Amino acid sequence: MKKSALNLLTKRDISAHEALGEYCLISAPKVSLPNGESCVPQHFYGYDHTLESVESILNKISFSKHYPIFCEDDGQGVIIQIGIIGRENYQKNCPNRASKIVYGRKWRVEPNLSTSEIIQTVFLAIQKAREHEIRELLTLRSSDSNKVSTPFNSHHDLPLMAQCYDLFEAQTIETETFSIASIQAVFDLLRFDQTTIKCLDVTHRHNGQTLVDFMFTCAEEHQSPDFAELHGIECTLILKQETTNELLYKLMDALIELSNHYVEEHFSFNGFARFSRKNCIQAVGEFSINTRLIDDTQLNAQGKKLISEHNCSVDETRAPVIRLEQQKQRLSQNFEGIQLLEGFLPKGVNIR
Repeated sequence: MKKSALNLLTKRDISAHEALGEYCLISAPKVSLPNGESCVPQHFYGYDHTLESVESILNKISFSKHYPIFCEDDGQGVIIQIGIIGRENYQKNCPNRASKIVYGRKWRVEPNLSTSEIIQTVFLAIQKAREHEIRELLTLRSSDSNKVSTPFNSHHDLPLMAQCYDLFEAQTIETETFSIASIQAVFDLLRFDQTTIKCLDVTHRHNGQTLVDFMFTCAEEHQSPDFAELHGIECTLILKQETTNELLYKLMDALIELSNHYVEEHFSFNGFARFSRKNCIQAVGEFSINTRLIDDTQLNAQGKKLISEHNCSVDETRAPVIRLEQQKQRLSQNFEGIQLLEGFLPKGVNIR
């Protein structure tokens, strides 16, 4: 079929050739790619995903056996959830502790979500599950009581913290200039699982920033498959100010960034590492041009109308339903003074 030709197949006609949960819209055009392949771009597809079609997608995703990917139908729709198989986070001093499985939060998948968005949901769910674990694994020993805490974990009583916010004001000015010794004194209070942190170098920049080179080290007997990619790695922190608070937050940022980058490089769909930074971003841009900037002549008026109506019907399903008067009052300020607003307003009440 030539590039300018229209694909007039209906959902019924093409279903045998598409993946589960997908159907090609009437009048969707085909485009040619530089490698000679032809395709119908995903924004000319409709989606009706079920538990079976989501499972068929998950079956093509590869990351790590320590992060099993589950899906279930809870009666209100399909949910994706990440499992984490590792060692108990709160028994860090026992290197031979048994493995344990815990579960990340549930991510709902709407039936009309595109296949690409479902894959990206799994990608994000894995990143966030690993971040949750990282926040529990970084411990800080109190220099006063010698007791150990996990100040970055996600389980603190936030309402109580808000009630006692005056307890948490950080010191923004410290008189001592950072050195390898002073930074190492802070690092000596930290552990990431059984990994210690060694300060290698400190550089003071002319613009006021401070560069801190450091390395994660772990004794052989304590090494585990949990975040093994960090063992022996060297990193650089960029501090905007020389405070302990800045140092600790930047260290946590670095841990999360390292984890996210690890997922980018090792997460694949059908063997393709979509989010890897080894992919040429300029080539991704050209692919976007080929598949998204479609010549208007490839769609007739009826085709444009049908596709526009389909896209509007999908967008309408995204609008939330508001039933509580309290919610109407809370949200009213977001829409106050707006005279013209395109898109679909929340359903159930007119909040303007």
